[in-house]
Amino acid sequence: AQPADALPGRGGLLLALQPGLGSSLPGVRDWFLRYPYSCLEQKTSKAIGLRDAKTWRSVVAQMPAYLDSDGLASYFPPREGSSDSGSDTLTAYLLAVTSEAATLDPAFAIPDDIRAQMEAGLIAFVEGRIQRSVWSPQKDLDVRKLAALEALSRSGKAQGRMTTSITIAPNQWPTSAVLDWIGVLKRVNDVPQRQQRLAEAEQVLKARVSYQGTRLVFSTETEDNWWWLMAGADVNSNRLLLAAVDDPAWKEDMGKLVAGALGRQDRRSGAWSTTTANLWGSLALEKFSRAFESEPVQGVTRASLGTASESVDWRKAERGMSFPWPQKPGKETISVQHEGAGKPWLTFQST
Repeated sequence: AQPADALPGRGGLLLALQPGLGSSLPGVRDWFLRYPYSCLEQKTSKAIGLRDAKTWRSVVAQMPAYLDSDGLASYFPPREGSSDSGSDTLTAYLLAVTSEAATLDPAFAIPDDIRAQMEAGLIAFVEGRIQRSVWSPQKDLDVRKLAALEALSRSGKAQGRMTTSITIAPNQWPTSAVLDWIGVLKRVNDVPQRQQRLAEAEQVLKARVSYQGTRLVFSTETEDNWWWLMAGADVNSNRLLLAAVDDPAWKEDMGKLVAGALGRQDRRSGAWSTTTANLWGSLALEKFSRAFESEPVQGVTRASLGTASESVDWRKAERGMSFPWPQKPGKETISVQHEGAGKPWLTFQST
């Protein structure tokens, strides 16, 4: 029904159809191609983001030179005589993102011997046997440990007892830490009160998610910019999408999550703002597309509102339909049906 305060004769209903939501992310690819910087995180993100297996092999060949004596990775090769310059944050990121990339293409896995050193370093960090004291705007040890545990949980190296040194307070954590905690709880079966804590964390996460138009936002967004840990709202939205693809609890929200994550891109470049956000985003969209968009869209999509009807023939380029507001009193039902192969996405907008 037309809103009571709408201007007469103005506006209506717009229906936009797409065969896929993520497509090939050309803006992200161009962003990575132009990206000039080259610390270990940046080289890793760029190589995997471009799905450049040759460059990734070169990064892997250099990686041992970036590990300190404890197995933690440094952003740049450690200076001679510096034995403890590695970062638990960087190490956790490298293990997590390559684990995710390897599920899509095994060529982007970290070799077992290097991964084992990095995992040993993270285990020692979580258990308190080694420390990395670096400047931060606020206390972050629990958040860093959660990131390390999430990375370790991907290969079965995290154990429930390792969580006992962390104060469990998801309502007080940044969203990145809530996502890490959910990942740990889903993979580590012996965490104390696991099911109760998983339900609590998922409730906290869902309560923070909302939309401005089609753009995904978090209610805690201003407090989520933990830039020194490579975390922020763009990264969080893409990591949420990645985790939701396999989670039945988010199935009905998948279209909104994808559109919402894409809505966070810069409109001019078609990319997110950081290497980490662009890599997580490209992985999330590829995983999503494989799960939900594997069959090409063919046939005709039809829509009707009262006595009016419109259709989209998928052999043609035009993929939009529009209707004026119904003029008769009361509500009308709009019906949309797809006849043919595949499952197109519909964005429904009132104006």
